[in-house]
Amino acid sequence: MNWKATLVLVVGVVVVGVVAYVNPFEDEEELVAKPPWFYQVSFDDINTIKITSGDNVESFHMNEEGIWVFDNLDGIPPDHNRWGGIVLLVSGPKTKRDISEVRTIIEDPAEYGLDFPKLIVDVGLTAGRSIEFRLGADTPEGDFNYGQVSGFTQLFLIADSWGEVLARIANDPPIPEWFVTRTPESIEEVNLYMGDPAAAGNQYLTLQQEDGKWFGRSRPEDVKPRQLDPDKFAKYSHLMVGPQNILVETARVSGDDYSEWGIELEGQSIEIRFLGVTERGTSFTDGVLFQLGDKTPDGNYYFAAPASDQFTTPVLRLEAEWTEAMFDLFENVPFSDEDASAGSG
Repeated sequence: MNWKATLVLVVGVVVVGVVAYVNPFEDEEELVAKPPWFYQVSFDDINTIKITSGDNVESFHMNEEGIWVFDNLDGIPPDHNRWGGIVLLVSGPKTKRDISEVRTIIEDPAEYGLDFPKLIVDVGLTAGRSIEFRLGADTPEGDFNYGQVSGFTQLFLIADSWGEVLARIANDPPIPEWFVTRTPESIEEVNLYMGDPAAAGNQYLTLQQEDGKWFGRSRPEDVKPRQLDPDKFAKYSHLMVGPQNILVETARVSGDDYSEWGIELEGQSIEIRFLGVTERGTSFTDGVLFQLGDKTPDGNYYFAAPASDQFTTPVLRLEAEWTEAMFDLFENVPFSDEDASAGSG
């Protein structure tokens, strides 16, 4: 073999080796771009939240106890079942894609419904900082909203579910059940417990409303409900909706120990049951139970805790006038002379 043939073979081997190493025919791994952040702030930096949805505005702040409370309801915390996760939600969503890749500057906010946004969220941060974001019109497909961080020109697509959850906070504020103002017609039953109703011999009083008439049952003595005298019960009927002018003594109790306020699980309590409706429109009987404790030093209130499965259960102040009038029914149940039974038995 002459040297020319040898050179050709050597070059061929090198080429084959390079091709085998580089392998230009191998399928390239498709790089999937991560969705960009609309904005992103630290969860721990957030200390105020204001949500504006149309004409509805609701705002919250973190109090000195580190508990989120309404701005316009003195010391009242939002319902945990609905509020849980909201702070994380406003810390920043990811977007489908960044429209700024196509158009860097929003030349006409009205084109995206951002001249009169349907949702505005102001997020207050530590050190006096803040950020505001706006959601405008729906995209043609309807699954996203156009979004913008105030002060920046970039346009983003935000999942509509993100805005819907935040808008509901303003349109249907997460007021805890124990603070909701109810109508007399919505009350179905009121129970007054002197102690644990399951304990042998403990008395409790059940009051039920049916078709606008009230019936009572002193337990364990009464087998069936007895109709109440409407005239004699008139001074009590307006109290059945629950306590008014509730104050918060403390929004958080360490270790679920309420002994400082004289609140015991087997102590006196008042339960108010009312008609509730699920988000799907299904009716059911809902309720709230106030576990009572000591009287306040000024004698104007009783300490109480609303029994619930919330992450934090506050200690409340219930007006003594309401609390004592309710328990006055134990000694003065205004039964009617006509011993009529309620239809529910």
